[in-house]
Amino acid sequence: MSVSKEVGEKIRLLRTSRHGPPMTLADLATKAEISRSFLSMIESGKRVPHVETLVKIAEALQVPVAELFSFDRDPEKVDALYRPLVEFCRKQKMTKRDVDRLIAVARSVFS
Repeated sequence: MSVSKEVGEKIRLLRTSRHGPPMTLADLATKAEISRSFLSMIESGKRVPHVETLVKIAEALQVPVAELFSFDRDPEKVDALYRPLVEFCRKQKMTKRDVDRLIAVARSVFS
């Protein structure tokens, strides 16, 4: 699969799996200041956006730009016991700082 297709799928996943109501294509396009049709082509992997556009999309989704390039090439590699925790962190749109804080809390509780 091409990187542009994977980025597009990741954007769609982040848009639709948000905590609370999912963001529509039109909502994200408006917040990212791009057309709905262009966003649709990005999500389907038919268009490759400029870096500036990716930054706007990431800001609209309230995630770091790097999250758009974080692909789960083999989700089965995550132990089934930890999948709910991983999914929770993703749904909460946790940043690295958030995860570090969560780990600090867990260490204080379980140490």
